[in-house]
Amino acid sequence: MAREDLILHGVTITHPDRIVFAEGKITKGDVARYYAAVAPLLLREIHGRPITVVRCPSGVKAGCFYQRNVGFGLGADVYPFVWTYKGSNYKYINVKDVKGIMEMVQMGVIEIHPWGATIGNIHTPDRMIFDLDPDLSVPFSEVKNAALEVRKRLQKTGLQSLLKCTGGKGLHVVVPLAPTNRWEEVKRWASVLAHQMVEQAPDRYVATITKSKRKGKILIDFFRNDYTATGIASYSLRARAGAPVAVPLEWRELPSLQRGNQFDMLAVLKRIKRQRPQKAPPTQRLPKLTTERIEMHARKTRAITDGSVARRSITKGERLAV
Repeated sequence: MAREDLILHGVTITHPDRIVFAEGKITKGDVARYYAAVAPLLLREIHGRPITVVRCPSGVKAGCFYQRNVGFGLGADVYPFVWTYKGSNYKYINVKDVKGIMEMVQMGVIEIHPWGATIGNIHTPDRMIFDLDPDLSVPFSEVKNAALEVRKRLQKTGLQSLLKCTGGKGLHVVVPLAPTNRWEEVKRWASVLAHQMVEQAPDRYVATITKSKRKGKILIDFFRNDYTATGIASYSLRARAGAPVAVPLEWRELPSLQRGNQFDMLAVLKRIKRQRPQKAPPTQRLPKLTTERIEMHARKTRAITDGSVARRSITKGERLAV
């Protein structure tokens, strides 16, 4: 006999016995109880931001889809946020309270991905993300080393950063910012750091999405800082086998971390019972890039038939002021 409907934070969860994750036989009720427990923490990150969600109404194996518009039936406390940018109209989901989160869960939402900007400052992001996405052949220890290297480079520019395991293969290094720079400026800054790492260790890193160039390397994905780009929310489930969770970490926890999908719902629920209250992120401004003349081609000179030496190809580029 089917279980009775659940009521969590004032929202009725129907069909709580429906299997959502076949591995572990995790039900809709299990998912709803988890989100009811972490909703206040989750709300800290997504409140006041446009969000995209991943819905799996009939279970993960039956198929999932991204949704950014409210559409019909997500719930009375799930709102649209509409604005215009460069002649295009945008319409995203926005929730203001825990009840809105639970209404989305009732409608099969598994993943929640917020924007890097708030509704009040939609054109100026307040975070910068470096998504470290390894090829399957790369050991996780190398991903952890990459995160430490990103952190060290940021520290040299005066920026503090936060760490998050994504619930997937990789890690996010997140830089809280004052909302003063436009999206294109934040993306350009992140691009410069990523390409400097690639330039100095091309055998380890890549900064292009092209799959064929990523074999055996870690992608330093700075495209998370593009307009309309999102990042997985802390405490969001992932629509993947075993229902892994994206979890914010302290840097001191990194050495003992075994993989990016290490935490499941039970582990997170135990974790939040004993963890200390989260500190407010630092308010910091993005340092300016410096323009230098950078050598872009081979460093070796080559002789020309008349005995002269070819000039090396030099062009202007941007560097981090460290």
